[in-house]
Amino acid sequence: MTTTEIAVSSIGALALDPTQTEWTEPQTAALAQLGIADAPAGDQLVFLHQAQRTGLDPFAKQLYMIKRWDSQSGGYKYTIQAGIDGLRVIAERTGRYEGRTPIQWCGEDGVWRNVWLDRSRAPVAARCAVYKRGFREPLEGVAHWAEFVQTRKGGDPTPMWATKGAHMLGKVAEALALRAAFPQDLSGIYTPEETAAEDDAAAASGGPGQTIAEAVAEEYSRPSGEQMVTPEQLSEIAGRIRDLGMGKDAALEVYAEAAGRQVPTTRLLTAAEAEAVIEELARRAAPPEPEEAPEEPVDAEIVDDAPADDPWAERAEAAQ
Repeated sequence: MTTTEIAVSSIGALALDPTQTEWTEPQTAALAQLGIADAPAGDQLVFLHQAQRTGLDPFAKQLYMIKRWDSQSGGYKYTIQAGIDGLRVIAERTGRYEGRTPIQWCGEDGVWRNVWLDRSRAPVAARCAVYKRGFREPLEGVAHWAEFVQTRKGGDPTPMWATKGAHMLGKVAEALALRAAFPQDLSGIYTPEETAAEDDAAAASGGPGQTIAEAVAEEYSRPSGEQMVTPEQLSEIAGRIRDLGMGKDAALEVYAEAAGRQVPTTRLLTAAEAEAVIEELARRAAPPEPEEAPEEPVDAEIVDDAPADDPWAERAEAAQ
């Protein structure tokens, strides 16, 4: 089956038709649930095109369009991403994918190893090669740590790259190899590991892998009957936290100050509280107001204000 045939075989109101030129009404409603219904028309059409071309189902979370705050442009940008599993699926559907080589890592010595055991330092590079039917040699992808490591504003690696750096770099190398082998099917589709954008709001206040105690705390601190934070607000908070270089504790203090209660994660903010958080972050990012200029000196005339019967004044005049 071709990629197009796989897309057609889907059933239901959200099924993608390879001949459709815009999102249908049910699909648009589903996009709203994904938080991207307000994306520019051009971005939405590109997303539709990529979903049709790759055969990945965005409503099954195989393909994503991520909205993030871009501090340089002062606005939001949308990028299309797929997990490494999605890239493997696309490659296998071509009928020409014949597996890959084991991922290898090397240090500054340039020696390639099948496993990275040095926990004190990150590998310098990782490589992976993909076998494609009809090609004499495997197509290789090499990922350099310095080019792909994702860092915070201060330059330190983000939590995932700090704790699982070899694994993350290996996925980048595999993605590069898959894209080199299947450019027609994978061009323009990148994995999160290949992009430098991270949801700093989630990183600053928790996320996947939380403890049971944290999950219970979230459940009991969730307001009821109020509109919760929107994806747009989450994205803007993430961008502003990143720009300020704010850590977890500092971010939690801002949430508590703006909400008037302890908020363990941004996802538990109400929409109104999120607006208060955004306003507070914007205030902190604004340049300080200039100090008031000192008052100009006032010309004054020295006068003799000693009382007429002051004996000291009389003595001073007599001494002259």
